[in-house]
Amino acid sequence: MKLKIERIKKDWTQSDLANASGIGLSTVVKIEKGNIDNVSVSILKKISKALGVPVAELFFSEEE
Repeated sequence: MKLKIERIKKDWTQSDLANASGIGLSTVVKIEKGNIDNVSVSILKKISKALGVPVAELFFSEEE
């Protein structure tokens, strides 16, 4: 998952991403750690928009 890499490229903390995307910090932490099974499409879109990176690039590898 490239989420953490893209967040760090923007020099953002997890809190910065949570604020920019309008989702909870605990949700960002769980997603980055892979501790959440089902992330809603709306959350994926919010994170994608905040980072300016397409959802597919953030969350899906080329093998999937």
